[in-house]
Amino acid sequence: MSALDEVRAMMIFARVVEDGGFSAAARKMGLSRAAVSHQIRQLEAKLGVPLLRRSTRNFSLTDAGTRYYDSCRTIALEAEAARKRVEILRDEPVGKISITSSVHLGTLRIVPILDRFRQTYPGVAIDVHLSDEVVDLIGRGIDIGIRSGPLKSSELKSFKLYQTHRIIAASSGYVARVGLPETPEQLADHDWVMYSRVPETLRLICDDQEKSIRVSGSVRVDNATARLQFLRGGHGLAVVPFCDIADEIERGDVVHVLPNCKLPDLEVFAVFPAGVTRSAKIQSLLDFMRRELRDIDVGRNGG
Repeated sequence: MSALDEVRAMMIFARVVEDGGFSAAARKMGLSRAAVSHQIRQLEAKLGVPLLRRSTRNFSLTDAGTRYYDSCRTIALEAEAARKRVEILRDEPVGKISITSSVHLGTLRIVPILDRFRQTYPGVAIDVHLSDEVVDLIGRGIDIGIRSGPLKSSELKSFKLYQTHRIIAASSGYVARVGLPETPEQLADHDWVMYSRVPETLRLICDDQEKSIRVSGSVRVDNATARLQFLRGGHGLAVVPFCDIADEIERGDVVHVLPNCKLPDLEVFAVFPAGVTRSAKIQSLLDFMRRELRDIDVGRNGG
């Protein structure tokens, strides 16, 4: 009898004593009476002492059985308590959640959402990792990742949080100094704030015609917040999600360049290892983020 088999037999023995018989214990545990009796006999053989005095209709505990029952009952109670502790984690939003996002999106959108989430669920602890590198969720033991673009790993699940337009933009200062491109081809003549996640060759749909324009610039960044700062400083054109600069466009501080040209939309996903959504805390946060981001309009907002 292995250690695991012995523990199982101990729990069965405790159930037999508490329920007053083999048949009652078998019914509650979903086992046959013969299986329960077999487990007790194996346990007695392992211990080398009888635990029960059996009769045709009844049983009583031996002295060894009485002493042994106390230990078996403790194990059964601990197992039940452990199960309930796990069920609480499954049924109620408590415990720790680890989440990762890019620095820009995390600071701009995800951290404020997490702040509001913890106001609602103070029993949840949040461990936030902001990085512009693609983090190995499974390898790092992270529950949720916020990512743009399609999912590549078959080990992960995802759902789309929102989708938004990206546009070409320039600061009003840059426009006053250099002027605006009037055709897609003139984009190549302008200086650009280059972003590592956007290809150097832009693929545009302008008046139903596809255009491929190669662009370059004297400023290159790998962080979306830095891209915005250089854009605002007038260092060149940039491709940005509309929501990042919607208010500035409305004020006239930033100009939407070639509004008749469309870029591929930006899609933002919540990504997570398979199975984590069985936890109430994870499901609650995913639902909360979905509600918080559902009003982002594809034409005006994004991350």
